[in-house]
Amino acid sequence: MTDCSLFLRTFKQSKAAVRLKEDMKKIVTVPLNELRDSTYTKLFGISLEDLHQQGLTENGVPAVVWHIVEYLTQHGLAQEGLFRVNGNVKVVQQLRLKYESGTHVELGKDGDVCSVASLLKLFLRELPERLIPSELHPQFLQLLQG
Repeated sequence: MTDCSLFLRTFKQSKAAVRLKEDMKKIVTVPLNELRDSTYTKLFGISLEDLHQQGLTENGVPAVVWHIVEYLTQHGLAQEGLFRVNGNVKVVQQLRLKYESGTHVELGKDGDVCSVASLLKLFLRELPERLIPSELHPQFLQLLQG
């Protein structure tokens, strides 16, 4: 009987922890969603081709990626574990919304190196298709072997 009651208490605590985590996500995202206005342009989660067609690229690279990589090249290359250390979730979301609202973003002032690196990872993770399409994999493998 005691094992069962211990299990039930642990289960209730874990459900409470999950509920708390979900509530915390809502607290963080609700104010950020309110920042969106009529000038909102979705940059994350759409195809590279769509970004190019909308004129949101620089030299064939999405402008947001160009800006991020430029910043990381100047300020982040000395950062040990640059893409291993996660940035502040709230800062990453604020940077994303600034880009999508068309507001001028100063990465050095509005964020930090780890948050900017996390923003790049977020952009790549939310792409609707793979960065390198499956049909090109054999060509890449051939280049590596040749």
